[in-house]
Amino acid sequence: MTAPMKSWSISSVVLTDEAEKLGLHVEIVDRDKNCFVIHGKEKSVLFKSTDFWVNSSLGYKLADDKELTYKLLEREKLPIAKSFYLKKKNFGEFSEKNLENFRFPLVIKPTGEWHGNGVMTNILTFRELWDKLESSFEQYESMIVQEQITGDEFRILVLFGKVILAINRIPAHIIGNGTDTIKKLIEDENASNPLRGNGYDNPIAYIPIDTEMKGYIAKQGYNLESILEEGKKLQLRGNSNTGTGGTIQDYTHLIHPEIQEICAKVAELFQFWFCGIDIITSDISKPLSETHGIILELGGTCSIGAHRELTSVNTGRILLQTLFWL
Repeated sequence: MTAPMKSWSISSVVLTDEAEKLGLHVEIVDRDKNCFVIHGKEKSVLFKSTDFWVNSSLGYKLADDKELTYKLLEREKLPIAKSFYLKKKNFGEFSEKNLENFRFPLVIKPTGEWHGNGVMTNILTFRELWDKLESSFEQYESMIVQEQITGDEFRILVLFGKVILAINRIPAHIIGNGTDTIKKLIEDENASNPLRGNGYDNPIAYIPIDTEMKGYIAKQGYNLESILEEGKKLQLRGNSNTGTGGTIQDYTHLIHPEIQEICAKVAELFQFWFCGIDIITSDISKPLSETHGIILELGGTCSIGAHRELTSVNTGRILLQTLFWL
């Protein structure tokens, strides 16, 4: 499972910075555990990073279990990827017959993880799927197998039933110059981009060089010592989390009204009044029904660290202005 943060996160930095700019008083309870209180003239609000009283505990429990999330969304006839749920104790009975109506490539993910942890994408054969599930069950008790949906990943932020931000979550990538190796291009990006740092302590994280990344580029015919062609954009991993080196681009002005309505409905279903809803679609300006887009997941704890620097929306300021009636 995801380890709790043990350092002052970038989301906490943003909220406390914006609070002070708005003339609010910040009282830090425990910096390492991201716990602080923001005091206004008429009220005080306790935060743990971006968590505060506005979301229900039931919503967190539902969203923390991706199997329950997908089953609830499917019950409401909301679009999700075709899914198969598999427990470690039943893995010995798993066979190709279980997936006879599925199309490759496939994705696997743990039912109770976040930040892209344990997610493996672009699985092309049943043998590869079996091997990766076997490896995953060394750590996790329950996994989900899904069809991999083609499109861009977007995060939609909903605050009190209204969409306030839509961002394209772009997986970690590099651009070739015809001279340097992939490894050097990654090292140069990590060293030269001032927004990058360790994990969720910075707006976007360093691009990690790990087994998942090496396997992902190998399927594209590359390794770390390959010279990447000039102008060639190489995606380095399947997930788009900023905590694994991804970045973001502002699409708030383009989001289709129907997608906004769906996201508001999902937030209400999970009793979340501040949340992030992730979707995959080829065109956010069109309804999901036209693009065969899906809802990927949702969460009540949203990282807002890169929004000030990389979008037109200062999420932290809007959140505090709404809470404190400013």
